Amino acid sequence: MTAARYRENWRDLRHAVNRSPGDAWQAQAVHHGFRGLVVLGLGLMLPLLFPGPPEPVEMRLDAGMVAPSDVIAGFDLPVPKPADQLTLERADRELAVLPIFQLDPGAPDSALARVRLFLAELGTALDDADDVNDDGVSRVLDEHGVPLGTAQLEYLRTATNRQSLERALETGFAELLPRGVVSAQSAAAFSQDRVVIRDVNGDRVVRRDSLTTIGEFAEDAFAYAPSSVQGFRSFQSILLGLTVPSLRPDPVALKAEREAARLAVDSTIGIILEGERIVTAHERVSQSDLVRLRTYNEELSRRRGSLVTRGGQLAGSALFTALLLGLVGVVLLQFRPQIYRESRHFLIVIGLASVIIAGAAVAEQLAVPILLVPVILVALALGAVYDGMVALVVVLVSTIVLTGLASLVPLYDPLVITAGGSVAALGVQGVRHRRQSWILVAGITLAYAVTGLSVALLAGIAGRALLETVLWGGLGAALYTVLALGGLVPLLEKITGISTSQTLLELCDLNAPLLRDLSLKAPGTYAHSINIANLAEAACGAIGADSLLVRAGSYYHDIGKMVNPQYFIENQPKGRNPHDRLPPVRSAAIIRDHVRDGIRLANENRLPPVMHDFIREHHGTALIGFFYDRALEAGDELGVNPADFAYLGPKPQTRETAV
Repeated sequence: MTAARYRENWRDLRHAVNRSPGDAWQAQAVHHGFRGLVVLGLGLMLPLLFPGPPEPVEMRLDAGMVAPSDVIAGFDLPVPKPADQLTLERADRELAVLPIFQLDPGAPDSALARVRLFLAELGTALDDADDVNDDGVSRVLDEHGVPLGTAQLEYLRTATNRQSLERALETGFAELLPRGVVSAQSAAAFSQDRVVIRDVNGDRVVRRDSLTTIGEFAEDAFAYAPSSVQGFRSFQSILLGLTVPSLRPDPVALKAEREAARLAVDSTIGIILEGERIVTAHERVSQSDLVRLRTYNEELSRRRGSLVTRGGQLAGSALFTALLLGLVGVVLLQFRPQIYRESRHFLIVIGLASVIIAGAAVAEQLAVPILLVPVILVALALGAVYDGMVALVVVLVSTIVLTGLASLVPLYDPLVITAGGSVAALGVQGVRHRRQSWILVAGITLAYAVTGLSVALLAGIAGRALLETVLWGGLGAALYTVLALGGLVPLLEKITGISTSQTLLELCDLNAPLLRDLSLKAPGTYAHSINIANLAEAACGAIGADSLLVRAGSYYHDIGKMVNPQYFIENQPKGRNPHDRLPPVRSAAIIRDHVRDGIRLANENRLPPVMHDFIREHHGTALIGFFYDRALEAGDELGVNPADFAYLGPKPQTRETAV
């Protein structure tokens, strides 16, 4: 094969892929085959993005829903309690464990030893001191934490008083401490009405309010105090200063008891036996059914994780995805053939549908709310660049694909996603100004809320899910509206050459630089363009054409006239016509050049391609009749070439340029 032949074949192949293939079957095969391969390739790749095979349809049920068929267990399986239920039961068991207090059997002897040591050191200090307020006495009091006044110290200077006080304290400790004394703070630290007292004889349960606090112990011990005032006061100060609780909380034992109680809670609620019916067809799924069903489904999914089964799941998912994406192609072929024929447009539509599916896979991997999947972004972009029907079909098909691939809440998520995406797809065409985009955001959020409420009431879904729907849906709608109208739509306009209504409205701004120049340099042409726009807009409204497009095109169709405005009658002062001094063929060339100058200005000012069409096509290939007739009158008819007096065209290709 020669190089020339190769290049020719390659050119034919590219033409068959990118444009209408004509009637030749080979070109038809290439044209449709390329699109089929794109769909098949995406069908193979997209399921790989998801973490695992989807659950069977009958498994994706929720409480309150009606099961479409029986679910029969294929193996034995223990049913664990729900984590929140198990946690709650374990917490209840832990709280049921009574506080444990350890009784110290040596408490009386320890207390008496402290008293004897204190009185001995105090006696020595008092005997060595000339004054009861001596530093040595004060140091003994501070070390033992016993506050005694001067009168009490004078009382204790006598050895017999100290001995009688020691005997009284010994009696009080021996009689009262063995029954257990607890600090008021420890007694109040627990909420249970009963506590466990643990001693050498074992455990016994008593009422918490029967425990003797240090204050109550002191009240009872005062019965053993000396009868004199200073003796009683000394007894009181020493008793309260040196008494320590004989009952103390045992946190180690309590922790062990609570751990044992927690572990004693059964972690299962039963066993599913092989052949047992988990859910009955045509009956509502109860909460207990749902727990059993989810347990079985998790184990089933785990067992289905083998390589062979995973391969089968992927094959099914790939076929499922390819068929649905192929449905988008069929809809485009039947109802939007101009999009289907142009490979660029076809790839954009199918590619954006794939963005939704891939976005759901990423959201599932990152545990992101499903409402942040870019359904709104794609719907807005396709609705703005093409039309609402194309966007709506992509939203519906993508949502159906997600029900098979992603872990959605049955009924709730698909309907909510579809509602928001549908409003975005059909509502974006009504956004004529940037500020109206916030109305669209509100509409999408309202669609989420109303649909979520209706499905929540129907399926008995918790109100928290509805609140999350509104919050995440509103956030996603606002974010994707900004991204779509501010970024993706302008990008697609550059790629496709299609001008959206937002762009056309910006072009219709009479303060646009090009229109402002036209009004200054060629005011007659400017006024003419305004009048043409009004007439053409009304005509297009009557025949169902795009009135906004024709208004923008009317504004710019004659911008080339401002290069030589004086040569056009609408800009000429009365009585002055520069064409009177020019030959007809030169005048015709100047008139005809306003189309070429208009294209040049359009390129310099980056007007969208559709504006170029209005500039090129608004005269078609018509003759510039006035100057052609003058040429015929002035010379030999055979020497006049009509092509010199005709516009280069082409003729109008759309209803809008024809109007």
